[in-house]
Amino acid sequence: MGEAGGGADPAQGGAAPAQGGAAAQDSAVAALGGATAPSFLCDAMLGGLSRWLRGAGYDAMFEHGIDDGDLVRLAQQTGRVLLSSDAGVFERRSLRTAAVRGLYVPRGLRPTEQAGFVLRELRLPVRDPRCMACGGALTAAPKDSVRDAVPAVVADRHDEFWRCDRCGKVLWKGSHWDGIVAGLATAAGAAAAPAPPPGGRKPPP
Repeated sequence: MGEAGGGADPAQGGAAPAQGGAAAQDSAVAALGGATAPSFLCDAMLGGLSRWLRGAGYDAMFEHGIDDGDLVRLAQQTGRVLLSSDAGVFERRSLRTAAVRGLYVPRGLRPTEQAGFVLRELRLPVRDPRCMACGGALTAAPKDSVRDAVPAVVADRHDEFWRCDRCGKVLWKGSHWDGIVAGLATAAGAAAAPAPPPGGRKPPP
């Protein structure tokens, strides 16, 4: 989806959490059992994941370079599910006691694979997309109302536009749309695939 502004976030990989982190993952899944649209907070390794989760219809926050302590406190204050590829984060008391819900995301996965992992582990469907820049909800915008916000060539070529209710960006199905659709299909396919063998997401007892 094209947008008037925005950019890409990097994503990297990580190691398996300690036993306390595994317990936090289980509590995250249990706590989300009745939720239809949880929101997420991604650590500094998972900027790319945050964008794909937004594309899959979930509000995902990402703050580059945030300290681990501040990250955990922000998750607790906002009620967001903490997603991290840092095993040490899951040793913090608030994660071990499930005061903060968290899910360890294995390292070495591409962002679309990370998104598929999260959707599968938390049993979440792909929903209508949100703004991939900030996670805000998208509302259909009449073409005449956005002419001043998009290049003239875009206004001439497209009839459908959406505006983010959070950052105000105007979006349309531009040249990146096919790639986004393909990426979401990959994530949805990964979410529907069987879970990895035991030990893939938790360490042995």
